[in-house]
Amino acid sequence: MLLTFVLQSQAQRTIDGLIDAEKNFAAYSVEHGTKNAFLKFLDSNGVVFEQGKAVNGIESWNKKQERPGILNWHPQFAEIASSNDFGYTTGPWTFQPNTVSDSVVARGQYFTVWHIDKNGEWKFLTDLGVGKMPEVAFSATKKITAKKISNSGFIDQVLKAEENFIAAYGENKAKAYKKLLSNKTILLRNGRLPATSVDDQEVVIKQTPSHIEFTIAGSGIAPSGDLAFIYGNTKSNGKAENYLHIWRREKEGWRIALEVLRY
Repeated sequence: MLLTFVLQSQAQRTIDGLIDAEKNFAAYSVEHGTKNAFLKFLDSNGVVFEQGKAVNGIESWNKKQERPGILNWHPQFAEIASSNDFGYTTGPWTFQPNTVSDSVVARGQYFTVWHIDKNGEWKFLTDLGVGKMPEVAFSATKKITAKKISNSGFIDQVLKAEENFIAAYGENKAKAYKKLLSNKTILLRNGRLPATSVDDQEVVIKQTPSHIEFTIAGSGIAPSGDLAFIYGNTKSNGKAENYLHIWRREKEGWRIALEVLRY
């Protein structure tokens, strides 16, 4: 029994284990409802976003009433830290009013950050997405294999990179992205498919407001120090929203691997 437990634990600490956790989360949502799924898979310190503010996910979902509807999703992209216990996935989501036979009334792209908790289970730390998306077929998950450089894992290095990005954005958004985007980056915005190519990213960046106030609200980093996340608040034209960055430590330094930006 001990050997079986060890093998199962090792199997979880892989990118396939991360992908399976996301798929299990989605399947549980379809079968048992969104509220039950979030309460089951959220980390005790996990964060969700409400009205432009980051709040404790467990506390927030415990206050919600279970409502009818089918929220389903599928991981389209996934990446894991070299420590094999921290990573993220992103992919399309759909919502149907009552049952799986109903027509889809809303579509979007989710983004979830995961880690393995002290009990050896994948739990998610934060979740933020975009909506008003065109239809996209569910497909096999693409595993992002960008080369990462492990280090001592000090989060202050990532926070400094974030602060540099925010300062540069205030001066010239195009130059800020050009300097700090990875060559394997995903940009997520409302109403658009994930921008993964340079050409698509240039279009997205051009359409992004030039004047956005960014405020850092929280962060986390993999034990291996090569992947990290930072989330916070945005304000544009008087509207409060949120953003989330995944940072990847590459040969050239910390680079933005994924951005969810709502405005």
